Amino acid sequence: MIARWTRLLLSYCLLAIFIFSAFNYQTLIYLLYQGKGQFNILTHTESIEEFCRRAAPDIQAKLRIIQQVKKYSVDSLGYRATNNFTSVYDQKNIPVLWVLTVSEPYRLKAYEWKFPVVGTVSYKGYFKKEFAVQAGYYFKAKGYDVDVRSVSAWSTLGWFSDPILSNTLNRDKGSLCDLFFHELFHATYYAKGSVDLNENLASFIARKATLQFLSKDTLALKEYLNDYKDNLVYRQFMLRQTEWLTRKYKLIGNDPMRLVLKLKFIQQITDSLKYLKGAEETKFAARKKNMMRSQNAYFIDFEQYDSMQDSLEDVFNKIYEGNLKKMVQHLKEKAGNY
Repeated sequence: MIARWTRLLLSYCLLAIFIFSAFNYQTLIYLLYQGKGQFNILTHTESIEEFCRRAAPDIQAKLRIIQQVKKYSVDSLGYRATNNFTSVYDQKNIPVLWVLTVSEPYRLKAYEWKFPVVGTVSYKGYFKKEFAVQAGYYFKAKGYDVDVRSVSAWSTLGWFSDPILSNTLNRDKGSLCDLFFHELFHATYYAKGSVDLNENLASFIARKATLQFLSKDTLALKEYLNDYKDNLVYRQFMLRQTEWLTRKYKLIGNDPMRLVLKLKFIQQITDSLKYLKGAEETKFAARKKNMMRSQNAYFIDFEQYDSMQDSLEDVFNKIYEGNLKKMVQHLKEKAGNY
């Protein structure tokens, strides 16, 4: 009887795999490649202790900071405890993950993919750059705008024990703390199919957590605030441009000259960078180049990470009365409903 039920269950599992493969062949292949890339990294990590034996004193100090951030996130903020960031993957200064973002050509609307567990997402990661570039060419041929960039960290939402990537240890203290508070929060709260909400929340919580964590380190806090203010000027500028572009695209509609008009709009934005407070031509040169190359896809990131920050600040102050732990705890409770 047991053997019969086992065979029946196995048959159903094989049927489910066959149906999924038949209708989601490309997704299955992609997930297999991603699994292989994740497995390769996880099987080539080393313990923090081993890595420290050959690391310079300043790198050893940063590894200790990451462990302090982990402890603080759980003890003082109520993050979910995980086994993340207990090992190190030595990148040897080579990027290990590239992200593809795709946008419609005459609308700031991201192309979306659907995956098991995480739901709908508006970006796609690759552990090999050539795969990301190849996928980008495919979408370009279909008329989309495409952006391919490397990323410094990612979260598997607690499914695996995410390692510390060695390149992140080149950051200054404030940036390092912000990054790990951000990634650790993804393992605490993640709303399926809501990329903008997830990334905006993680960015907001990470910034508040970093300010709180660095409150007794005057020098690091000052440096972090200065960098944040400089970046804020650019992010707010880009959010205004996304709103302006959205209005412009609605006006041109199906105008036969819309490609020329579109390029003119984006050129206007790149030209206006020089008027930003504290702008330096060398600092924005790469951004201008990326903006012209990626076009609409370049602007998608700012909506994903920054478009809700003002609203979240209001919620933080009015509903949670400026209490970060209270906000995190509430979100952690809600996470169980997704």
